[in-house]
Amino acid sequence: MAWMAFGALTRELHDGEIVVGSGADADWRVPTADLMPRHFVVVVHGLNASVKPSSPDVVVVLNGKQLGGPSGLLNDGDVISAGRGRFTFSEETPRVLPADSPSGDDAYLVEDEARVAHPLNNRSTTLGRDASNTIVVRDPTASRFHAEIRREAGGFALHSMGSSGTSVNGSLMKGPCLLGEGDTVEIAHTKLRFTREKPAADVQMALLHSPNNDDAGRRATMVSHRVRVEPDNMAERGSDRLRLVMGVAAVVVLAFAAWLIWR
Repeated sequence: MAWMAFGALTRELHDGEIVVGSGADADWRVPTADLMPRHFVVVVHGLNASVKPSSPDVVVVLNGKQLGGPSGLLNDGDVISAGRGRFTFSEETPRVLPADSPSGDDAYLVEDEARVAHPLNNRSTTLGRDASNTIVVRDPTASRFHAEIRREAGGFALHSMGSSGTSVNGSLMKGPCLLGEGDTVEIAHTKLRFTREKPAADVQMALLHSPNNDDAGRRATMVSHRVRVEPDNMAERGSDRLRLVMGVAAVVVLAFAAWLIWR
């Protein structure tokens, strides 16, 4: 006999596949854990049980380690983290744990070259060229909505959305990736380091982008390619226009004088 528990809810597992998710077609529907409609599958065969993601696009963590393609074998007391939920597997008496998966301490994306740290305070942090993103990437080769970092499965998972792809530690992502300490996220030509450690004193903390204060959001964003902008000198521009007008007037006067001479 095997059991699965989510907070105070328990489910006896029988031979076969049990789909866990938030959708109506899930075998065990859990609408309060931010799960996908079909998030993960538990397979029971006799005394053996295993868990696997329902698709390559979801994040499932078993005892703190992200599951990839193959299924992870389940042992008594194992903890499955998915969405905001923690599910415990028991071979006999159900083991009840808090339903919410701890998200851990604060985390940051640090652009070491610019000495700027972006706090990951929200449940979702979007990155891209569009000004509505939480972190705006000033790079013409970045997608408008390039990537997203979600607090899920007990950590911070990076999801790539841009057509040009996103790399982690030099490797192009093939699916969502649970970030670990020191991982380097590369978007277009911008590199950011993921860390849970508080940034050093000489690192500037970026302001959170707010749709109601776009100027503040723009000041908080990172700049991958610095473009030199000349100062806007209105007096100098006015002087240039005056010289142009005087030059045109002088040409007209000379032309008129020449016409008078040759009449």
